Amino acid sequence: MVTRALVDAGVAVLDCEHKTPPAQMTGYPYIAIPDIQEGRVLIEQARRISETDLAEWTRRTTPRAGDVLVTRRGRVGDTAPIPEGVRCAIGQNLVLLRSDGSQVDQTFLRWAVRSPQWWSEVDRLLNVGAVFSSLNVRDIGRIRLNFPPIGEQQAIAEVLGALDDKIAANTALASTSEQVLRAELDAVWLRGDDRTAMLTDFVELNPKLAAPRAEQAVYIDMKRLPESGWSIDGYEYREPKGGARFQNGDTLLARITPCLENRKAGFVDHLPESETGVGSTEFIVMRAREGVAAPISFLLATAPRFRDYAIQHMVGTSGRQRVAAADLASFEMPAPDATWLADFGDRAASLFAVVATHSAENRTLAATRDALLPQLISGKLRVRDAEKIAADAGA
Repeated sequence: MVTRALVDAGVAVLDCEHKTPPAQMTGYPYIAIPDIQEGRVLIEQARRISETDLAEWTRRTTPRAGDVLVTRRGRVGDTAPIPEGVRCAIGQNLVLLRSDGSQVDQTFLRWAVRSPQWWSEVDRLLNVGAVFSSLNVRDIGRIRLNFPPIGEQQAIAEVLGALDDKIAANTALASTSEQVLRAELDAVWLRGDDRTAMLTDFVELNPKLAAPRAEQAVYIDMKRLPESGWSIDGYEYREPKGGARFQNGDTLLARITPCLENRKAGFVDHLPESETGVGSTEFIVMRAREGVAAPISFLLATAPRFRDYAIQHMVGTSGRQRVAAADLASFEMPAPDATWLADFGDRAASLFAVVATHSAENRTLAATRDALLPQLISGKLRVRDAEKIAADAGA
């Protein structure tokens, strides 16, 4: 195994246009820093640009599938590969890493740039500023990483990729299930302007819940709310003081800018049995009323019509706007047919239960992947041993 700077290992650092094209209602994805989450590009949420702007913004660099995106500002050092079959441009403060294949396998590169060695190098070369930190394009090429022989690189990438592919498949199932439910919700329930019901007819806002009695309680903060999908990414334990209290079946809705605009909300489905959780004071807790299926609170919280209403009722200074639960209580909508609502709730609950199982599996798969990654890249773990561990985890 050798340690080399990226530029000395045949990895090119490709820059982008240092300006932003106008957004369009439809068109081609323009990938920006917020669209890079947990090693993936969230293409669905990326802004769209015209074909003319796509051509102009790819004059210097045309992204290819497998190219590795790197963020240079804000969340410095985050990475994700360009997905297959996507024509796109990349935003300011992003660069692409592309190997010529002579010393570094491109599929291995996506994992090498998530290793502890990568983050150590990012810290070494980071320019710390008063407003934000950054990486210079030239310095990225100077980052030094361990590169085993090409054959071993490919074997490592295959093991980690199998775990990641299973996570992606589970995530896609969750997304498809949500889209089916949301399409029916919008078409049958939230269509039209006949407003004969209130949100609070179906959902309680910040319902009262006894404080946890233990010294340490489940705690969920804003960063664990998903921007796609509904399952919250784990929790930690803290002293049970202040904050919003919740239980399994509740929905946590971010009430601040820009989290609300990005539809950040999460369905609580994996607390230890009978536990009560404590969350950030920037959450609004939404709990389905008796007789209403619990997932309906999440589907309403993330419906475009409801989100737009919430955004319109935010108050405060720029960058620190919030919406109050009392303002959300006045949201009006059509009253659904009781038979349809019961049937829809049953189907939503069934789908959420399946996805909850896959989400739990994803947490195991991700933990396994993240534990194997540094061990494989450092050479401390053999590929064949890692393959067995990955198979036992469900890959």
